[in-house]
Amino acid sequence: MTQRETYPIDIAGVHRELPLFEIKPGLRIAILNILGDTELVTACARALAEKLKAVDYDVLVTAEAKSIPLAHALSVETGKPYVILRKSYKPYMGDALRAETLSITTGQPQAAASMRFCPPRGAKLPPSKATSARP
Repeated sequence: MTQRETYPIDIAGVHRELPLFEIKPGLRIAILNILGDTELVTACARALAEKLKAVDYDVLVTAEAKSIPLAHALSVETGKPYVILRKSYKPYMGDALRAETLSITTGQPQAAASMRFCPPRGAKLPPSKATSARP
């Protein structure tokens, strides 16, 4: 078995060798997958939290899937809640906010985007920021 070529990166003091994948002839991209990489996620969250100290904000926002571990770790570091944006509403999400959006690739309306607040443990949020309502 041949060893895949990699691209070296250093993020927040953590070194990784990212595997390169050819997506079309002559074009390769490096893939960073943070799922399960707790060392990298924790280091990135600490570094981002430091950069955010001077910023006035109420909530962190992330897209569904692979960025959730980083948003969660950043929430723990900052004490701020985070919101997960999804392409579609799922029944287990309860009383989530919903909005119709246009697809950036097709320009057509797509399934309702949903948001859900995920406050860090022990967070004391004002009622207006701790609850959600359907439009």
